[in-house]
Amino acid sequence: MSLRTLLFRFYHNGKLLVRYIKPLQPGHKIEFLTQPPTTSSGQGRLSAPAGHPIQTYFQNARKLFVNSLLNRVTNSMASDLRRKTIQQLLYKDNSKPFLAFVGVSLASGTGILTKEDEFEGVCWEIRHAVNNMFDKLVQVETLPDVDDVKVDDIQIGKFIAKGTNAVVYEATFRGVEYALKMMFNYSAASNSHAILKAMSKELLPLRKPLRLNEDMLMNSVENLPPHPNVVVMHFAFTDFVPSIPDSSLIYPSALPARLNPTGGYGRNMSLFILMKKYNTDLRNYLRERCAQLSMHERILLFTQLLEGVTHLNMHRTAHRDLKSDNILLDCSEDNTCPQLVITDFGSSYTNKSGLSMQYSSADIELGGNVALMAPEVALATPGLFSFVNYSKSDAWTAGTVAYEIFGHDNPFYQSARNTDYEVNALPQLNTNVPEVMRRLVAKLLENDPSDRPSAELAATVCQLYLWAPKHWLYGATPSHNEIMQWLLTLTTKVLCTGVSYGGHVRRTFVEYQLISTFLKRAEFRLITNALQYIQRVLTPKPLV
Repeated sequence: MSLRTLLFRFYHNGKLLVRYIKPLQPGHKIEFLTQPPTTSSGQGRLSAPAGHPIQTYFQNARKLFVNSLLNRVTNSMASDLRRKTIQQLLYKDNSKPFLAFVGVSLASGTGILTKEDEFEGVCWEIRHAVNNMFDKLVQVETLPDVDDVKVDDIQIGKFIAKGTNAVVYEATFRGVEYALKMMFNYSAASNSHAILKAMSKELLPLRKPLRLNEDMLMNSVENLPPHPNVVVMHFAFTDFVPSIPDSSLIYPSALPARLNPTGGYGRNMSLFILMKKYNTDLRNYLRERCAQLSMHERILLFTQLLEGVTHLNMHRTAHRDLKSDNILLDCSEDNTCPQLVITDFGSSYTNKSGLSMQYSSADIELGGNVALMAPEVALATPGLFSFVNYSKSDAWTAGTVAYEIFGHDNPFYQSARNTDYEVNALPQLNTNVPEVMRRLVAKLLENDPSDRPSAELAATVCQLYLWAPKHWLYGATPSHNEIMQWLLTLTTKVLCTGVSYGGHVRRTFVEYQLISTFLKRAEFRLITNALQYIQRVLTPKPLV
């Protein structure tokens, strides 16, 4: 690099730093945010007001990164290209021209990206672009504001299913079909505050914030950002339990005494949740269609489950009751793999500080399904300084559900016990299951969580298996530029071809959705680590 070029870059980039540093003089008041605001997708992207110091720093850092790359272009169109790309990127929040420019440069062999932090910077732009697209889809799917909805406003239809804590019916609201979930209330007083306080965990995926007079209760209710593999809950409300035909036969003890004088133990009021209507749950789907499922469809289902668990863990949430009948499927797309979502959050644990929970007493709930508790949870003993770490417990349970997805009985419903099993003694998956998947399931079921991959790593392995060139998985380590070209190709497919899931020119709805969820969290470091994990741990070693 010539001295003239070096001085120009120092002057050009130095001006941006001076502009940021200049306002921060003695006496200048800075209003720091107590918590970075996020978009509806919950990915932590800053959205501070224009002119805010954090937003100013964010924009200047982004501009420095883009300028650093674009200044390496030396053709006659470089100046105009820089101007148009920066204008679209920083002032119209449109990452597409920049991503297209990087893709073309990589394809032409130009060494525009040379450092790992520059690859991570492009990954950030990919995440930002895909999240913007996802936010628009969420807005379309979300119901408009609704106030003071009561049971009488909803037309209750046929019975769908009953669990330990709730019953689900078909429902019609404003001419659209939904599912209405009514919680069983045996203990909470018949008022909104008591009911919502007792059942707040059920409302983790709620799309619409609760509108209550009790500010303290509103602040205590956590919300999980929308995700394609988490159930869609539109809104919730409290009301009196209605008289529904056959309710005295389906759930007699959950009814209040006014509806079942001889055997009703429920309270007069309960919680109602209006949800998207799903066709079936995973257990029934596998029971009915197991023989017809292709291996590709099974891997798609398993990957969706891991992506859902990854989303929960990224937002400091452990489900603690994963099982095939707590996983719903949307089969509205004919002859394609259904969309999988995780539901029933009544046993979940959420902690902004992390997924380690103090276990000081045996009275503290550890989760819902005892048979599918991870070993570190099932073997936990209460004590003054005892803690239970849930960071990899749902990943372990997903490994047990994988047996069902790949056509087997869940071994932990049979002879295996989560407190004293050996991984090598568990039933082997069929040989038609790819070796990488078989080994991944075995690693997820390791007794020691330190030997177990996280849900995020496992989901990334599955995504690479589905979409990456196959020779990457078997020893041919790709270069950084090859990985970035692949990522940009996937991004182009999602932003251009798959931007409208209702179109006809596409893979399938679920495949584009899976690629989108992968790109929404794509980090260069994570992808390279997953490739190394596949080659080091999951790929069969050649015989010597």
